[in-house]
Amino acid sequence: MAQQSCFFPLRWESTGDQWWYASPIDWAAANGHYELVRELILLDANLLIKLTSLRRIRRLETVWDDDDGGARFAGVAKCRAAVARSLFHECEGKSQKNSLIRAGYGGWLLYTAASAGDVGFARRLLDKNPLLVFGEGEYGITDIFYAAARGKNSELFRLLLDFAVSPRCSTADDGSGGSAGDSDFRREVVNRAAHAAARGGSLEVLRELLEKCPDVLEFRDVQGCTVLHAASGCGQTEVVKYLVASFDMINARDNQGNTALHVASFRGHLSVVEALIAASPSLLLLKNDAGDTFLHMAAAGFRTPGFRRLDRQMELMKQLICGKIYRFKRNYQYQESRGEDHLSRGCD
Repeated sequence: MAQQSCFFPLRWESTGDQWWYASPIDWAAANGHYELVRELILLDANLLIKLTSLRRIRRLETVWDDDDGGARFAGVAKCRAAVARSLFHECEGKSQKNSLIRAGYGGWLLYTAASAGDVGFARRLLDKNPLLVFGEGEYGITDIFYAAARGKNSELFRLLLDFAVSPRCSTADDGSGGSAGDSDFRREVVNRAAHAAARGGSLEVLRELLEKCPDVLEFRDVQGCTVLHAASGCGQTEVVKYLVASFDMINARDNQGNTALHVASFRGHLSVVEALIAASPSLLLLKNDAGDTFLHMAAAGFRTPGFRRLDRQMELMKQLICGKIYRFKRNYQYQESRGEDHLSRGCD
């Protein structure tokens, strides 16, 4: 195997006291070796469960989505999609009933196609079963949208959204959908699509969705997070800059009183933290409902039980201790003290 085409994780991260590692089938799929994947599954059918696990895929995305604009992950996604497509074709029966979809792996197939931006494969899956857009098993519609956003293919994202809100996906006998809750359903689908676009960094799609919304703050998830919180939590700096420049939402809070700066600090996204502070230095002093500032959240990020890259959190802490973020705070406090001094003099 050529060294430059090897997508094996070289950076290991721990979850608590447990070390996590990529298995051989993960390695084979990430490099597009379908025959090897096929042989491994024939040796142990349980490896198919491991290959299609959303939890494992998210961990692999965390390891492989490096600081190079996602180019490395794009290569992995395309290789995994090629393997999934080959498995799909091999499981295609003469009656056009695919045994892989019948076994409940349709959600994984569509997620994999969306991650790679493979419009042709995604369309074929949706033509076979339009309801796959809502996911299957551990894969939900939000996961499918998120994969499409990461795939950076706006045409594919629009295709998925069209299928999700289309009457063809209705459970009504005439396919018309016609229930009184249709507008609420459509609103919820668009809301999830907007959050997924923000998290996945699909700025073009997010801009289109927000242009049709009279109030961008209406897009909130069950935790009360706005699309700015969503983008900040996933390190989507360009999306954050667009939202801050286009909408008055930088001080928006979620149900726990967290601003986008709290979320970015907790997740260790230095570039987002810098962008938010540069846009509104007053965020430095804001506290959430628990009384925590962004600095408390940055320190708390090391205690998260989830799988994540700790090198980013460490780099953020270094900058907080001795970097330019500290100078941001000093300059802001100096300006605030001067303003208070001028105000007190004016009152004398």
